[in-house]
Amino acid sequence: MALLDKIRKPKAAAKTEDTKAKRAPAKKTEPAAEASVASKATKGNDLSSRLLRAPRVSEKAARLAEKGTYVFEVAQDAEKISIKRAVESLYGVKVTAVRIINVNGKPVKKGRRVSYRSDLKKALVTLKPGQKIDLYEGV
Repeated sequence: MALLDKIRKPKAAAKTEDTKAKRAPAKKTEPAAEASVASKATKGNDLSSRLLRAPRVSEKAARLAEKGTYVFEVAQDAEKISIKRAVESLYGVKVTAVRIINVNGKPVKKGRRVSYRSDLKKALVTLKPGQKIDLYEGV
């Protein structure tokens, strides 16, 4: 078998060199640049929809909103900088600070078994003074 491999290899190498020579380099055109601009515009929306799960609606969150701090449930892998970018792109506001709280799931008894609620990650987002997000109106 080794003898046949030695005989076959030079032919395969020759074929790959011929196919490389025949191929012309691809030209970059302007429409590709326009597609990248479009992808950058939707990138913020994709980011915010993946990271920001939902605004947290509670009495405490409503009190904080009066002071300019809004509470969001976020993905477990979310980081402060990515949360800041997501809120700024989604709501069009300027974020000054982001604080993160990891909440462990509480144990819940179901019959004889003890199971746990799912873990939760909350983000407290502070906006620039004078800016608002209308999250709690009508709640």
